[in-house]
Amino acid sequence: MKLKLKMIAAAVAMVSAAGANAALVDASTGNGSVALLAVNVSTGDYYIRDLGFLLNDFLPSSITTRPGDGAVTGTRTPEAGLLLNSSNTANFSDASFSSWVGGQNAADIRWLVTGSDSTANSGAQSVRRALVSSINPAETATNGNIDGYTASGAAGGLSAFFGSATLSMTGTGAPSNFTSNFGLGADGLASLDQAASLFYFARTTYTGSTTVQAERTQYGNSAGFASITLESDGDVVYALAPAVSAVPVPAAVWLLGSGLFGLGAMARRRKAAALA
Repeated sequence: MKLKLKMIAAAVAMVSAAGANAALVDASTGNGSVALLAVNVSTGDYYIRDLGFLLNDFLPSSITTRPGDGAVTGTRTPEAGLLLNSSNTANFSDASFSSWVGGQNAADIRWLVTGSDSTANSGAQSVRRALVSSINPAETATNGNIDGYTASGAAGGLSAFFGSATLSMTGTGAPSNFTSNFGLGADGLASLDQAASLFYFARTTYTGSTTVQAERTQYGNSAGFASITLESDGDVVYALAPAVSAVPVPAAVWLLGSGLFGLGAMARRRKAAALA
């Protein structure tokens, strides 16, 4: 029995390891891969990396998705804080990134992190959704923006560029929407070593209402907002500080302190009277 359990555990480990370095999962599955895209805005050279998570694996803790989107409750903005980097998240580093950067003018590189769900079904209660990085703290998106962002010709189609690659790939001749944050605006793209915010957008309706603002959640907890950074060596860092809760002073301790303060005041008055 123990041997069987060990064999099962080993098989699960192998599957998990393989899943961390597989081709990008397409947005049309309803739960696309979270990916990093870096692009040289002058030459059109680009770099794409699978960050090892699916969209539903990287949601804010305050979010529970609709039934058709898995009814998943997020885990990535806990009050206890969270730090993900190359020491605890395998795909947050890639030795080949340095080689790619070495052939670029680093000042021309901009990057983003993205994840998409391009499916929508009224009967299944599912809507199009997106994980978006931006250096614009006031980033917004309409329902129509999310339609465009998650489309096969935009962020929702990164898997087609990635092809059968495993951890990462590079290419030339980037389409124009690579440098416009897939329609949300070039002002949201970050430079190397610059921290960006993360946002989760979900359509308010299955279809229509394209000018209505999409549901918007910025990644963060009661201590503040999370940040994600692509460092110049290729390491990705996701950081969220822990919330600091005020420690209340027990009533007994407060009363004891008050009593001691009162005794001290009485002693000072008696001493002053004696000197007089």
